[in-house]
Amino acid sequence: MKIAFFLSNYPVLSETFVVRQIRGMIDLGHQVTIITGQHDLSVDDPLSGAAHIVSVRANTGGSSPIAHLLKKSARLLLGAQSGKSRRRIRAGLTGLRDGIVAPIVDILSVGEQGLGHFDAIIAHFGPAGVRAMYLRDAGLISGPIATVFHGLDVTEHSLVKKFLPHYRRLFTQTEALLPISELWKKKLIGWGADPAMITVHRMGVDVSDFPMPQPRRGAAGPLRLLTTARFVQKKGLIYAINAMCAAPGDSHLSIIGYGPLEKELREAAAACPARVTFLGKIPHREVLAELKRSDVFLLPSVVADNGDMEGIPVSLMEAMALGVITVSTWHSGIPELIDDGVEGFLVEERNAGQIADIITTIESGEVDLASMRVAARAKIEREFDNRELDTRLEQIAFTLAGIVPATEPVRVAEAVS
Repeated sequence: MKIAFFLSNYPVLSETFVVRQIRGMIDLGHQVTIITGQHDLSVDDPLSGAAHIVSVRANTGGSSPIAHLLKKSARLLLGAQSGKSRRRIRAGLTGLRDGIVAPIVDILSVGEQGLGHFDAIIAHFGPAGVRAMYLRDAGLISGPIATVFHGLDVTEHSLVKKFLPHYRRLFTQTEALLPISELWKKKLIGWGADPAMITVHRMGVDVSDFPMPQPRRGAAGPLRLLTTARFVQKKGLIYAINAMCAAPGDSHLSIIGYGPLEKELREAAAACPARVTFLGKIPHREVLAELKRSDVFLLPSVVADNGDMEGIPVSLMEAMALGVITVSTWHSGIPELIDDGVEGFLVEERNAGQIADIITTIESGEVDLASMRVAARAKIEREFDNRELDTRLEQIAFTLAGIVPATEPVRVAEAVS
């Protein structure tokens, strides 16, 4: 099949899960094109050229973007007697009328030849799906569109306010919606989406890359905790640090990451400097090495002041695959990943005291950690293994394209992970 992944920007270093999904379709033998709003040429292509990359807003040949678009719009208006020109103007003005500029800029930026036809177009994040929809309305791309909803795109207040009218058009004018959690499925239905067009399709991990050590292993010395996240509010790192300072014993927390809240977090950690270490930004292979040395992975996610929420964090999946005990929160889709007390621990959001209590409980030996490690690994193998998820996405794409694959086809509404 010819599959297009429609992204607002490429590459985005924090969106490794998107790159992994694209690679999965390439490995299954499909011809993959990445259509991106903007292509960041300063960042190495993580796929090393395995996918064709097309930028919607291409280089304008030295002229300013505004001047380029004015010339394009003038030519379009002068040729508006043609059906193609009228279609493009109508599509762009529809988006503009409802408060977003991106569609008309995209439409004016794409060359006369358009972006081509694809058997399936998979857009990551709601706004990218909206942009793909308007480009298709304008006749500049063709093929069935499936939009993956992750988290920020359905929770951040200002973004939702801006895009909700366009999401509702997406619900009626495109073919499939692929939220990554049951929680987001419910939200889309609440906004008016037809349940029949929704398939919950998880993000996952490559389980074969995570051999789990002996499940009955014990801690060698004080409990070693690890957190890896961007230093932003929704990650709840301040509560991890406060819990560390409050917990009795000699447990130690290492924090990998960077971000705008670093100064605030370091100031909080100054209350117990011997128990919290900042490791900074390190390569993923070193993150995994730290994870393998850890007893507990801590991610106390919260709803940010602007409404931003997690999807289902891949970092938790990686920890569970390695048999590292996870401590997280009753937040977003995380309870769909972790059954409290069975595959890990969940606490209330913004509750450092509960985190400290869980640390004490783990240290006390009151919990069968070996059974928890085995259960966590089994959950990842069963529901979050990328190999299986790639096959499911392929089946969804076959269905969208109306192609009968060699194996028995799966209806989109049934391909729920």
